Amino acid sequence: MEAEEVKRPGILGPSLKVGAACGTLGFLQGGTVGILRGTTPFLFATVSGIQTFSLGYTFWYCRSLLLRTRLAANQKPNDLITVSTLAGGLSGTLLAGLTRGRNSLLPAAIMWSLTGGVGQAAYTKWESKTIEDVSSERSKGFWERIAAKSWSPMKFISNEDYADMLREKVLKLDVEIAVIDDRIEALKAEGVKKEILDQNSEPNPGS
Repeated sequence: MEAEEVKRPGILGPSLKVGAACGTLGFLQGGTVGILRGTTPFLFATVSGIQTFSLGYTFWYCRSLLLRTRLAANQKPNDLITVSTLAGGLSGTLLAGLTRGRNSLLPAAIMWSLTGGVGQAAYTKWESKTIEDVSSERSKGFWERIAAKSWSPMKFISNEDYADMLREKVLKLDVEIAVIDDRIEALKAEGVKKEILDQNSEPNPGS
């Protein structure tokens, strides 16, 4: 009993907050619909607020209870989607049974199950991407983060890129040295040829 009393505030508090948020949105939406239709906007707003509060509260309460079971003990992404799907179906069915009768139970169960599952899947995907982006940013150094910005004049170079740049420079130097060596050899050859021509052009002293 004491353990249950400790756990209950952790379920009721968030459930009431979610219900209040949904009820506020429903109240505003109902009032807007009432104004557009030209009929009792306050009545529309009140009814819509009560329904959305009940739906949000019931959904979050069922979801929190299911998360405490073995069904999603580790809260893996697939387990969260399953739990949200079941909670959406349960809350939608309960609300439909109280407000619209038995004929609407199956359509409400299908619709709100899909809503809960798809909504949880979209949120889980967005959350995982956000966590990856934050982790990636934190793993980078200060100057690396600055260099990654589009407005930054600096560019981050990894060790591999720097090694490639050095290799390219070494290759260019080797090519330039080879060209200089060829020129030196050509100049030496011209010098030797000129000496031979000069020797041949000199007159023999005995002739």
